[in-house]
Amino acid sequence: MSPATIPLYFDIIKDSITREVYMDWLEEVNNHEVRFEEIFSFDEYMNLFEKFPQRELRTTAHYLKDMFDFYGRDEKGHFKLFKREHPSAPVVAGQFQAQERIYNNLINFTEEGFNNKFLLLVGPNGSSKSSIVKKIMKTTEDYSNDEAGALYTFSWIFPIDNYTKGSLGLSSKQMSKHLNSFAHLEDAEISAILASELKDHPIMLLPRNTRQGLIEKHITEPDRLQAIKQTYLWHGDLSKRNRLIFDALLKNYKGEYEQVLKHIRVERYYIDKGQSVGTSTIEPQLHVDANLQQITMDRRLASLPPSLQSLNLFQISGEVVLANRGILEYSDLLKRPLDTFKYLLVTMESKTINLKGILTELDIFFIGSSNEVHFNAFKQHPDFNSFRGRFTFIKVPYLLDFNEEMLIYKDQIFNLSDKVTFEPHALETLCLWATMTRMRHPQIKNYKDKKLGDIVSKLSPLEKSLLISKRIMPEYLSQEEQQTLKLGISEVQIEFENESMYEGKFGISPREIKQVIYELSSEYNHVTFIEILEYLKELSEKKADHEFLNISSQGDYHNPKKFLYLVEQYFLNMFDIEVRDSLGLVDNRSYEEYIKKYVAHINALNKKEKIRNTVTGKYEEPELYFVKEFEQNIHLKENPESFRSHILSKLGAYSLDNPGVNIVYVDVLDGITKQLKESFRNEQKKIIDSIGSNLLFYMKELNDKKAGENVPSGLSDTARKQIQEVVSLLGDKHGYSEEGAINCLQYLIKKRYDVTK
Repeated sequence: MSPATIPLYFDIIKDSITREVYMDWLEEVNNHEVRFEEIFSFDEYMNLFEKFPQRELRTTAHYLKDMFDFYGRDEKGHFKLFKREHPSAPVVAGQFQAQERIYNNLINFTEEGFNNKFLLLVGPNGSSKSSIVKKIMKTTEDYSNDEAGALYTFSWIFPIDNYTKGSLGLSSKQMSKHLNSFAHLEDAEISAILASELKDHPIMLLPRNTRQGLIEKHITEPDRLQAIKQTYLWHGDLSKRNRLIFDALLKNYKGEYEQVLKHIRVERYYIDKGQSVGTSTIEPQLHVDANLQQITMDRRLASLPPSLQSLNLFQISGEVVLANRGILEYSDLLKRPLDTFKYLLVTMESKTINLKGILTELDIFFIGSSNEVHFNAFKQHPDFNSFRGRFTFIKVPYLLDFNEEMLIYKDQIFNLSDKVTFEPHALETLCLWATMTRMRHPQIKNYKDKKLGDIVSKLSPLEKSLLISKRIMPEYLSQEEQQTLKLGISEVQIEFENESMYEGKFGISPREIKQVIYELSSEYNHVTFIEILEYLKELSEKKADHEFLNISSQGDYHNPKKFLYLVEQYFLNMFDIEVRDSLGLVDNRSYEEYIKKYVAHINALNKKEKIRNTVTGKYEEPELYFVKEFEQNIHLKENPESFRSHILSKLGAYSLDNPGVNIVYVDVLDGITKQLKESFRNEQKKIIDSIGSNLLFYMKELNDKKAGENVPSGLSDTARKQIQEVVSLLGDKHGYSEEGAINCLQYLIKKRYDVTK
């Protein structure tokens, strides 16, 4: 090959590769894009209807209810659709009560036969109201692409003169006798197409009596049939323009329905928010929600048969029209003047909208949002009571579950991971503090069970948040109290839901938390719970910027500075445990079994009996050495015989007071349990104290190394290796970076351990 031909050769290869890639892409699209084949004649659609009558006889509410059911619930009973991944619709964290209320309303609408209430999501700014709607819309798009969610409407097809003559009289010379429909004609054979703007259901083309008989034939379950009888599918009619066209054609065909239906092309359509098909959003800016205009002068009419050209046909437009047989969202509804949405009162009651005297029947799921400020003003309006009868208000508060709160920022943290590392517990610290700002002090009077009320009223904000988020009970509660609290968690969560100052109405918002994350990522390469606490300490001073900081404190509640202390102690405890785990110092013993063994031995000593060895099955003398070791571990100072007698008496009294109840030794003898834990902790403290002392030298070594200096620190190889192993294990077992682990170690030792001893 000559040098001159080399470039040409590579161009040919390049073109060949490009062509191959193009063909692969084209083949893939052709394999997946089947919607172009989803065009039917009316007869073909009726065959489909008879195969799937239940699917085809659904109102929008029923369709959406089935969509919720289609994606199902998770192991906790929550709807999976809100946790589905979509690039343009973030996962909805929490808000399970709001989700259930939406679903229950869909059930009610299905039973009523139409959507007779407007669902208004109400909550503080940034509480995910729009995210809930967006996720429903996006998942409805997915559902409409599945066979279970197939949707159909129709268009009118008018062929060119090769197929028709005169005023719709058929020409036997130019139209083959076996042509039963114009639905499958090519574009070149069609003179005009009129779409169904409201996406009328194809079944509405049948005469009412025929349609009702067909429904009764295919729907045999009484309750389902009764529900359908209340819908427009049973008693409704075509939209105005479709009715005019249908009647004109029927008149010209001298009553032959078969000839009229030849002009019908049934088409599958897909919910698409981007193209405003079946879902639309009305923004708060003023504009017309629906409009009607005459299209007699439209050039399309010139291609229609003469009998249709004389009709006063109208075109309707606007978001209400686009959303028919789907979802219509009113974003920030109450920012609009009330007169601009007063029509909803009539629409909710009559299922229709009046467009210049023409009543148009709708099948729309109406949902909207409002913040608390505008909602409070709305409640003062003289017409509020009228709206209250046609609106359902659903609260969407800030979250109280910090585990769910963390999900809100998952994507944000991931997207920032190339510039900043959020260490373990950093985001958890931020979210725990956030949920505490949204809580109120529990009141005994709000609980029917006064035992539960007494327990709950003593919970700190930290304990309440841990209870709601992780079902963690305070250790100071007895076993009975813990069981009472466990059974009453749902009551704790809904204590203030019917009050104007409900939990989650106030506090720091997710939008503000996102800003905190961005600011921290700009300032640090590694963010631990320490940096979070420092930032929140500064934020807590900015009362002019945050309304929740100005709420009067009630004990530890509404007290952000106290929150900081509680959160700091909680995460210091967690990191302390992780350090001990990395040192192999975690107390894995079972205190219950340890105390139980001690009680068995002192009981045998007291009765001068032998004790059964659980391994060999033989009876042996009690181990006096074990008993004395146990008593040393609790630092027993009183007479051992008196102490043992007291323990046995206490257990005997408990058994008499609680007949039939199994003894839980760590609860009944909780004082001993605390002494054992403290004893073990003191043993570990000596080891961590030594690490703290050595860490100072280790940090000096690292700093000198960074500065290019090689000055002996006085740290032994053994001590250095121990610190390196701890740091390494904190990374391997708990996910810390080297810098994050060292920073947290320094902070823990400074706060919890005295390295000067």
